[in-house]
Parts: sequence; C-alpha cells; structure tokens
Amino acid sequence: MSKGVTLLELMVVLVIISVMAAIALPDLRVFASRRTLGRQGDELVAILNRSREMAMEQGITWRVLFSPEEQRCISFGDKNADSQIDPGEEQIGPFYLSEGISYGSLAPSGPNKTTIPSDGVSFTSNRTSFSYMGCCNAGTVYLKSEDRSLAIRLMPSSGMVRMWEYDMSWQVVK
Repeated sequence: MSKGVTLLELMVVLVIISVMAAIALPDLRVFASRRTLGRQGDELVAILNRSREMAMEQGITWRVLFSPEEQRCISFGDKNADSQIDPGEEQIGPFYLSEGISYGSLAPSGPNKTTIPSDGVSFTSNRTSFSYMGCCNAGTVYLKSEDRSLAIRLMPSSGMVRMWEYDMSWQVVK
C-alpha cells in the first residue's frame, strides 16, 4: 500500500485547477471593473458634495472643472469670482480617473432619454458652480468602463447629486 500520490495524479489535479481558474478569470475581471467604476462614481459624488458644503460654509462660489480629454476634474473656491484657479485659492483635487474608466457612456441616451454629449460632460463649458446657498447649474457627468456606465447628475435648485447605473437600462443608485 502506497501512501503518496503519483506524478500522474498530481498532473490531473493541476489541470483541473487550471481549467477552473481559466473559467473564473473573466468573471473576476468584470467584477473588478464594476467595482472600480462604482468607486470612481462615489469619489466624484464626494467631490461634488464637498464643493457644495465648502461654498455654503465659506460664503463663496466653488467651481468644479471637468477635463474629459485629461481624464480629470478639479474643484476650487473662487474667492475673486473670476472663474479661474488663482494662487492661494483652496482646491480639492485634481481627481484622475482610474485606468479602464473614462468620461462617456455606453448607453444610447441618458436617464429620462436625455442626450449624452460626446465628451461625457453636459455642463456648460464642462464646469459647474455652487453658490453660497448650495445651488448650482444643472448637468450630468457620465463615466464608463468596458461594460457599465454611470450618470452623475446635479439638481440645480438644491445642488443635490443623483447617480444612475446603466446595464441595459438606467437604474437609480443614489
């Protein structure tokens, strides 16, 4: 009676494990992509909410500038109201999108059948501004991965943020 394993038995077990790993690997990639997109959406929502809070706390306009071509955005307190980032003005960011995430959408139209801009940002001049009362201009930022999209929309009168996820249809996330 032998108490060990043969080389053939070990090879069979390794082949079975390799086949199972090859089957599971694509699902792990999709899961990681979905998780990264969700995290990016949450980070952008946090920047928008923090910019709104800072505008109300400081009594000045806070602006968020989106640069889709550079895959980034930045927020700043515009003390002199010139719409430019000047030395000494407080900033949040810049915030860069992770690899595999970009501005844009896989959906043919946005939530409520809205038009999706080619660069993924519907704000005028790719910027939003929060007043000292927390109000802002309306617009939506679209983020996408290889299989999903997010729409992050600002409500103008309240400055509140809503997020939708697209997977064959738009569903409210937040």
